[in-house]
Amino acid sequence: MISRLFLTLLLATSAAAQQEPAVVSFSAQTRLVLLSFHVRQGKNFVPDLNAGDVTLFEDGKPRSFTIFDSPATQTRMPLELVLLFDVNPAIPYFWDPADVFRFIPHWEEGMIRQLLEKQDADVRICVYTTTGQKLYRLTGATRDARVVTRDFRGLLNGNFVTEAGADIPMTLPPKRDTVGYGPFTQDYQTSYFLSNEHRGWPMEAAISVLNDVAAAQDKVSRVMVMFSEGIGATTTLPEDIGVHALDLGIPIYPVATNYQHHIHSAYPRNLWRMQQFEGLGKLTGGRSVEYASIDAPLLVKILDSFKADALAQYVIGFVPDSNASPKRHNLEVRVAKKSSGSLEGGKRRAVY
Repeated sequence: MISRLFLTLLLATSAAAQQEPAVVSFSAQTRLVLLSFHVRQGKNFVPDLNAGDVTLFEDGKPRSFTIFDSPATQTRMPLELVLLFDVNPAIPYFWDPADVFRFIPHWEEGMIRQLLEKQDADVRICVYTTTGQKLYRLTGATRDARVVTRDFRGLLNGNFVTEAGADIPMTLPPKRDTVGYGPFTQDYQTSYFLSNEHRGWPMEAAISVLNDVAAAQDKVSRVMVMFSEGIGATTTLPEDIGVHALDLGIPIYPVATNYQHHIHSAYPRNLWRMQQFEGLGKLTGGRSVEYASIDAPLLVKILDSFKADALAQYVIGFVPDSNASPKRHNLEVRVAKKSSGSLEGGKRRAVY
């Protein structure tokens, strides 16, 4: 069985390598360009670099930047934690959102207040949820613990309390399609995920959330935390999200759920897709974690940990020349002194 699983995963990886990530269309001209990154020495983040310790490259050439936000800055740029919960309806044996998101009936307002008010940082939370082919913005960036608690407690109600225009449309990325109907086999080329009627569109939801928060183009540092198995009813790849997140300069922190008790060697393709989903963390400059279920204390721990990560990051940026003809640019941050540590993140594309 182990050799069969290894062969199947090998075939899956080989096939995936031939499928390039889709280039998602979001080419609006950027009015403010921000890049976030971490600098690490061993297991610890480096908190005290100054602007002279880093260099920003535009299309391979050094360029100036006017914004430098660091962990040592007294007045930090606001931080938005963008939360996306995949609450697709239960699938017998495979998925039960009520069992995975055990925090929902036990969440208390004080838990989120502690997260928002801890330290001196201006931390805000956005809450989105996706089910089937629907995506909802429950609330935009807020520091109101009562509102976030309302959103958390109502995640499985179905009758979401949303902001005006918060039913956000989703579309398939270029060259992606819905998964067909058919039986599972051990052959990667012919096997299917569970049929389209059961699985949702979590990959497309993530792309739409990125577009929604990035449209503001305001002076805010953002990270997206996505709670999902990472399995959908389409051929959209997690890398499609990753490439788009890099274009927008938003790190992703995947919280992979439901692994430990429902996925085993009989379903290698599902396991492989979940592992791809987890890889979004490293790809975009974030970090991934994995849990079978999430109760209230654990959710506090997860969000507090990711908030600490986000507050340990640097953000640099600039306002592009408004008179220049818009074009796509490749941007990259480099640590000027090797002794300062190794850099994580700090790459994106932008149109300006």
